[in-house]
Amino acid sequence: MEALVKKYTKAFKSNKSMSPHKLRHTYGTNLMEQSGDIHLLMTQLGHTSTTTAALYTNPEQENAKKAAKQLGERRINYREKD
Repeated sequence: MEALVKKYTKAFKSNKSMSPHKLRHTYGTNLMEQSGDIHLLMTQLGHTSTTTAALYTNPEQENAKKAAKQLGERRINYREKD
């Protein structure tokens, strides 16, 4: 499955790294944003616990983590240039 994801990611000339996990997480986050239905999300992703499904209910937290990671990478790159 992972090889197929990488193959098709390259076919679209995407610079982003993609994995089956990222696709699943993106699907879950988008489904939650669009429907707001945690039980639908649980059914679609095969979760048996609302606690697990709740990980997809706060994309702002996910965005904050990504932003912090990008800032950290910028700092590292800046220091390497000096």
